Amino acid sequence: MKTLLVAAFFTTLIIFGCADNSSDLTSPDAQINQQSNSPNWVKLPSGLGQGFSVETEYSAEKLINGEHGGHIKLKFKILRPGHEFGDYEIKAKVKVAKHSFPDDEDRLFTITMDPDNAYLNITPSPNTLYKHITIDWEIKGIDVSNIDPDTFDFFYIADNNEMLETSKNKITVDYNKHKIKVKKARIDPTTTEDTPDGARYGFTR
Repeated sequence: MKTLLVAAFFTTLIIFGCADNSSDLTSPDAQINQQSNSPNWVKLPSGLGQGFSVETEYSAEKLINGEHGGHIKLKFKILRPGHEFGDYEIKAKVKVAKHSFPDDEDRLFTITMDPDNAYLNITPSPNTLYKHITIDWEIKGIDVSNIDPDTFDFFYIADNNEMLETSKNKITVDYNKHKIKVKKARIDPTTTEDTPDGARYGFTR
């Protein structure tokens, strides 16, 4: 896997492998709900250090074979000693299932995290695949005090701002550890229009 960090900055950055006040918002019978509102994204922290700005992007890419499938991982950590929310840490994994596209094809998949808002742009669009992708994503070290557990969710957003609620195994906001997390978020690739340029998946509040 090739991991790209676009834009240099001087904050310490580490790329690594791998009684609770939290709210687990998962419904085992979650239905996909279509919405037309503009996404109210969870905000990511600003002022992370010299050189870190809205132009900063974090990306990971991998060439995946249709027969075998694969996954793309994006992980990094910014040390913030003494910060009220602790270190800023990202762990994201996107899984592409076997036989999601023709077995004799290789496709380059890229995930890019927005620096301001908690969403991932995934290319090519999952809607060009035969099977759904799955997303695991944890963000730690952010202010979660303004997240309402009743409206907190993880959505797919099309280019036309059509919003579809994902199915997922678990979604959590942890007010003590200052983190949000989703496990195995997914959406049927046939439920919305084809968007070959990419699609956004992210946390809304």
